[in-house]
Amino acid sequence: MQIIQKGNQHTNYSSRDGRVPIAIVDHISGGTMGSMDNWFSSPNNKVSSAHYGVSRSGEIHQYVDIQKMAWANGITAAAIPKATAAIVKEMAPTNPNKYTVSIEHEGMDGELTEAQFQATVWLHKHIASEINRIYGREIVLDSKRVIGHFQVDPVRKPNCPGPNFPWGRLYSALQKKEDDEVKKDVIVSVKVDGKKVADGMIENGVTYVPARALVEAMGGTITHDSKNNVVLVTKGVK
Repeated sequence: MQIIQKGNQHTNYSSRDGRVPIAIVDHISGGTMGSMDNWFSSPNNKVSSAHYGVSRSGEIHQYVDIQKMAWANGITAAAIPKATAAIVKEMAPTNPNKYTVSIEHEGMDGELTEAQFQATVWLHKHIASEINRIYGREIVLDSKRVIGHFQVDPVRKPNCPGPNFPWGRLYSALQKKEDDEVKKDVIVSVKVDGKKVADGMIENGVTYVPARALVEAMGGTITHDSKNNVVLVTKGVK
């Protein structure tokens, strides 16, 4: 998928101070993608930013490089004990912004469109891949390391990314390997004694061939006993 760069000289970010990102925090924008783009590139915004945004049409925008710290889900050391995410407590007293990557989602209640869902699944995996490429660190995309803003800051952000955010489906999708997700059908030519008799298909290692074309090419016959729901094959004689 394509990532569109939207950050500018006004986009807020800071140094990670040598820390490696080890978690992803999901957010809901509470507005349109256009308003998100405008706010994260506005000279009047002195308080927030995010690494990425995902629109309802499935478009991905980037505002801050993942090697930098976005201002998305920071809390004070005094607020960390109130966090419900285990990883935030384990990293205390470090500001969560230092070790997280943030994803905003266009919307109000966390209900994602299908295009948006597929885009954010891809983006989560892309982030993990980039962290591995840049830092040489593997991230398991599970419920400990992929969390909602409400788990970081339950006092100020108890409803982010929304009551309808598809956590179960997201975690399930993130556990699937790429080879399982992209199942390509391969069309092949079926030949008998060097002569093409039909087109077949290979799917997940299984070859599917039109039975009638194959049997008849080998001198046999094939009929369907509809009464007993049986396919009868008579072998050919050569």
